[in-house]
Amino acid sequence: MTTATLTELPDDPETTAPPRRRHRGPVVLVLVLALVLLGGALGWRAWSQQRADIRSGTTLVDADGLAAAYGIDVDMVAVTAAGGLIELRYQVVDPDKADRINHDPSLAPAFVVEDTGETLVMKTAPHHHGAELRLGGTYFFLMANAHNAVHKGAEVTLVMGELRMQHLVVQG
Repeated sequence: MTTATLTELPDDPETTAPPRRRHRGPVVLVLVLALVLLGGALGWRAWSQQRADIRSGTTLVDADGLAAAYGIDVDMVAVTAAGGLIELRYQVVDPDKADRINHDPSLAPAFVVEDTGETLVMKTAPHHHGAELRLGGTYFFLMANAHNAVHKGAEVTLVMGELRMQHLVVQG
């Protein structure tokens, strides 16, 4: 009986095959993306739950209360420009008081859609280009209707400064 011996391969790097590597890149990438998405979703949920309602801490007034404080009488809230803008039209009943809303950013109007809680805030006080407000004059603010939050027939709350006026029906 004869036995054969196997000859060993030389340890030459050029002749030995490199060890086979597993491709872990795609798996790691998928795991990292999943963690990022999960973290983003949890962060968004926490952030959205902690947003304060801009109506809290404000005083509820009627049309006479708003006129007494800010010198305006709200004529209309409407969606315009194919639903892309919200118009707040008002008449000046006291020019001195009404002038404040054109220059004080804290008095910039905001709307809260009463059935959804969606809030739209004008970031800066609009200026009527230096025009002096006249007693009985009609003026307006335009603001973006983000996410088409406001629709014809909806009821909104107008918040200006420390005051709020509820149940304004949006026209179209």
